[in-house]
Amino acid sequence: MQWKDVADKASITLDDLECLLRGSANFNVQQCLGVPMGYIEDYINKNEASADLAALLGFHMGATESLGASLGKQGRIGLLVGLLIARN
Repeated sequence: MQWKDVADKASITLDDLECLLRGSANFNVQQCLGVPMGYIEDYINKNEASADLAALLGFHMGATESLGASLGKQGRIGLLVGLLIARN
């Protein structure tokens, strides 16, 4: 599978996906997840979960951060990509 296929399944552009893979969120990713950009970036880069993001995952904030710690930065990005795909 190519990155374009992943982006299509997530209903975002390839540029949006590449931005997310670098650890940044943009407006389209924010819109698809329904979580502010800053919260997405804080989770990716600092493993700081917001209540909004935790609710999206179905966990409380502590569990979301515990999961994020075990996944590492790349795993947190992968989790968000999976959420984008699952929501479409």
